[in-house]
Amino acid sequence: MIIRKLELSNFRNYEKITASFNEGINYIYGENASGKTNILEAIYFLSLTRSFRTSEIDSLIKKDQGFARIFAQIDEENVKRNIEISFDKNRKKVLLNNRKVTKISELNKFINVISFIPKNTNLLKDAPKERRKFLDIYISKYSANYLKVISDYQKILKERNDAFKSYNINKTLIEILTRKLIELNLLAFKFRNKFIKKINENLSEVYKNISLKDNNVEIKYLSFINEQDDERVIANKFKDIEEEEYKRKQTLIGIHKDDFEIYIDSKNVSLYGSQGENRMSVLSLVLSLYFLAGDSKPIIVLDDVLSELDEKHEENLLNYLADFNQVFITNTAKSQYFHGKYYFLDNKVLKEE
Repeated sequence: MIIRKLELSNFRNYEKITASFNEGINYIYGENASGKTNILEAIYFLSLTRSFRTSEIDSLIKKDQGFARIFAQIDEENVKRNIEISFDKNRKKVLLNNRKVTKISELNKFINVISFIPKNTNLLKDAPKERRKFLDIYISKYSANYLKVISDYQKILKERNDAFKSYNINKTLIEILTRKLIELNLLAFKFRNKFIKKINENLSEVYKNISLKDNNVEIKYLSFINEQDDERVIANKFKDIEEEEYKRKQTLIGIHKDDFEIYIDSKNVSLYGSQGENRMSVLSLVLSLYFLAGDSKPIIVLDDVLSELDEKHEENLLNYLADFNQVFITNTAKSQYFHGKYYFLDNKVLKEE
């Protein structure tokens, strides 16, 4: 899939901006705070109707304006689609070829965007909830069923925790909710475990291509569930901590506590990796997602990805990305190693060079 045309109205610092893009690398450069990241944010917004920077949607609307609009023309195997998202602080309206879209999972079938932004460098050092969020976002891009499983899980988890906190605890209700939670735990675990295995098929090769180092790189999934566990085994694990859960009035185990780590050879990157290894590991993880989509390759947006790379790694990364269907890169200056299409952002105008 390729974004051919992008129009923004009242989005972030833009009153109105229109741009046409091409296959391969679209390199956007300009001064800091000129609005380069805002363009990538809008592209990412198209696939999830959410930002990679904030959960406050009203902050995406230009000051003193009541709404914002993002329009894109998407090409995929000679099929053209128009996607339009308009929103104010209270609601969103999504149109696909002028037809209203009610489920985001439906939209994601037609545009899939994967992002790397500077804060991702800290993914392995952040709290586990950030890594679970990463998994949930990207698994849901490839499976609408997973999105429902996670949604149902959060609902049952809340009901179970509320039941523990009731003045008169209803043990029968807790037993019913536990059985349902066990089922959802196993379903979610299978989705996550399969997803991580698929990433591991490409992770070492991607890392080798962008880091110039021939290491074995692997994600290790950390869960209270083991691969061979069934619902009976999981039920026993809940039984083992039942007394403690009643005492503490909360659910103590579950996929809401899962985590993952990345290892380079036998080294846990989050504990023993250098800043460069952390950055390369997470970037490799993100780029590995590109290979999970079959023939319909996602669009990649990379914000300020070159700033901390030395010349050799910058050249290597740009050469590697040249074979991807469509990539958007932002930087403050041109690169001596890129000889493709440049876009210069100046005074809120994007000029193709």
